[in-house]
Amino acid sequence: MAEEKFGGIDILVSNAAVNPTVGGATQCSDESWDKIFDINVKSAFCLTKEVKPYLIKRGGGSIVYVSSIAGFVPQQLLGAYSISKTALLGLTKSCAQELAVDNIRVNCVAPGIIKTRFAAALHENETVSEAIMSSIPMQRFGNSHEVAGVVAFLASDDASYVTGETVVCSGGMPSRL
Repeated sequence: MAEEKFGGIDILVSNAAVNPTVGGATQCSDESWDKIFDINVKSAFCLTKEVKPYLIKRGGGSIVYVSSIAGFVPQQLLGAYSISKTALLGLTKSCAQELAVDNIRVNCVAPGIIKTRFAAALHENETVSEAIMSSIPMQRFGNSHEVAGVVAFLASDDASYVTGETVVCSGGMPSRL
């Protein structure tokens, strides 16, 4: 449909995420684990396989996965979610190596706490919000347009020599394994 309506596909942004459970990884039910990995990781993998021939047909393109700061620094109450976001970092590296020969760049964004409905439990609860704020050097939560700007850069020709990288957009939160 995109090919018919717009003439092809140049960009894939995979931004799906769920977290139906709170707790450490070993406290996660099998059902929640499967849902988290199906949506947070497998969907990105499947979309990549689906879009690959269209990007090749266009002579290349850009894929951007949206991971999380939790992929670098696992969050104690977000065990399975954190692991799924770490998996996206690996998917980025692997697909970037594989698809570079087809002029397809694969990169990733790892946002910190962004003021969205998804993160409402983190930024709307005063006690939780204050605790998290102490780990953000910029002393504020991010906004979706700030992440969108990073995604737009990675998808643009300005990033034509960038592949296999993850850009952290977290207000300075610690971000390395």
